[in-house]
Amino acid sequence: MFRRLLQAKSSLRTVPRLGSPSLLTQRHFTASARRLFEFPESVPREKIEEDAVTIVNPQKDDKGRLLRLFVSDRAATRLNAISEDDKNPLLALRIEVESGGCHGFQYKLELSDVEDVDFEMDSVFEKNGARILIDKSSLEILRESNIDYTTELIGSQFKVVDSPYTVSACGCGSSFDFDESKLA
Repeated sequence: MFRRLLQAKSSLRTVPRLGSPSLLTQRHFTASARRLFEFPESVPREKIEEDAVTIVNPQKDDKGRLLRLFVSDRAATRLNAISEDDKNPLLALRIEVESGGCHGFQYKLELSDVEDVDFEMDSVFEKNGARILIDKSSLEILRESNIDYTTELIGSQFKVVDSPYTVSACGCGSSFDFDESKLA
């Protein structure tokens, strides 16, 4: 159901083109939003230069390897546009993995506020002012995946793509199974 809500919401708004006046406003909006809300200095951060992503409260696996996601420019731009349209500088995309669906697990993506972050469990991935929240258990399963925003004939949506640990997925892409042995 949330997926349909996101699709309906996305069809009402257009993503600004690079160089458009709207994008300049968007950059100003997200820059001022960052000044309004900052994570506490005590929360650790890690900057990933090649992806231009900052991880607030980075998590590591049992072998000490950084758990990370990749965020496409398109996803960051769209999330910033929704934040601007909603006049909510605290808006973030929360991603969770739940059991269910036709392949055993399903993605749960919903709009949230950064104020809802639980630093005992959550990491925040920031790219160009856009924020994605994810709990550690979901991050362990989705690590190295790409978060993208896709536009198709049936609608537009945020989507988890190119997950190296997914072994099968349903046609609509909302349900999947992963290989636990690859995560070790």
